[in-house]
Amino acid sequence: QNQRGSYLMISVIALMVLFGFAGLGIEVGRWYAVQGEMAKSIDGAAFAGAKNVNNPNLQDLNGFVLEVAQANFEAGLLGTDTPVFTVTNDGNGKITVDGSAHALNTLIKGFNPAYDKTQVSTSGSAKLRNAEIALVLDISGSMAGNALTNLKDGAEQFVENFEDHETTSKFALITFASGVMKPFDLNHNYVSPIESAINGLNAVGGTNAEDALAQAGALPWADQSALPPNERGKQVVVFFSDGNPTAFRGQFKYNGTDYDGVAAVHTGDDVYQWLLKPNKQSETFSIDQVDRTGDGKSTSTTACPYKNSSKKNVRWYIFDDPTYGLDNFAATSGIDPLECYINHPDPLFDYHAWLNKKMALDNAQALKDQGIEIYTIGLGNVDQNYLEQLSSGNGFSYYTTD
Repeated sequence: QNQRGSYLMISVIALMVLFGFAGLGIEVGRWYAVQGEMAKSIDGAAFAGAKNVNNPNLQDLNGFVLEVAQANFEAGLLGTDTPVFTVTNDGNGKITVDGSAHALNTLIKGFNPAYDKTQVSTSGSAKLRNAEIALVLDISGSMAGNALTNLKDGAEQFVENFEDHETTSKFALITFASGVMKPFDLNHNYVSPIESAINGLNAVGGTNAEDALAQAGALPWADQSALPPNERGKQVVVFFSDGNPTAFRGQFKYNGTDYDGVAAVHTGDDVYQWLLKPNKQSETFSIDQVDRTGDGKSTSTTACPYKNSSKKNVRWYIFDDPTYGLDNFAATSGIDPLECYINHPDPLFDYHAWLNKKMALDNAQALKDQGIEIYTIGLGNVDQNYLEQLSSGNGFSYYTTD
């Protein structure tokens, strides 16, 4: 009997221990559930606060955040008492919410009444990440028709998506054909002026993608190099084009005078004879000898012989460039940069076509090296492979269906 009594006592104790562990498991599960619900409430409140940091119609930001947290975690939720929330605003757009509540224990307190509740705490923060976005739109002649219509519709809808963020985010609008224009610099209050500019676009001229990307890189982007990645705002270039560059910006000499201009390819495999202005959609200088290379000196001093009863020619300074010069392209390697009347279409046209793409790719890479993401939107007769190379990689290139 004593042995049976001992076994019985041991069994009872074992059952109590097992019951205690089971009870503890149930209570712990409730604690985690409480913490999970509180975390969701706090994250939502912090995000709502960060989104409204610069809202001029909100007089008490901390009070607003507190109301959001309390509305999403009411007293009694999952057996808790009244939660306590505190809100901190660091003054730089970062909102932190701390919360705690007591989860009421039902099983554990049966073993010890002192353990009738357990405090559960968590915190969360959100920071206003202002976006800086540059729309870079191809309005060259190859974009005429449906491509331009799609461009206008897509660009306007994109800008309208950010209408509620005009005071916190910044937009820029760059358009390019033979030259590059900047109807709206990187700034706030952008929706109306950008939409107005988009509505007035027409398609004519070459495709100077490289200078468009260079000017996108020259925008007054915020310097975020000192910020940790999780606190940096989005910086994005959205590049709408058919992906067929036909022009570049460079320095030229004609009749002894230097020009900042644009050289473009013409219909067919030829170099356009007119030098174009870099800040106009499709406007020329009074120079129609771009395709006649040489030293660019006056007719009385040039070393170039007569051609078609004229000694006028144009020097391309880029021919000497260590990165983009003639020696960097196989078909023109070894040609004197001051060569008079380099043959075209071959090899001058081929060099020109190579140069247009390489400069654009390099300027896109310079943007990416700054941490600026590039999305490419293909329209019209799309060169998909080239647009993918310009973009920031997989998931950053998109194309219209027509």
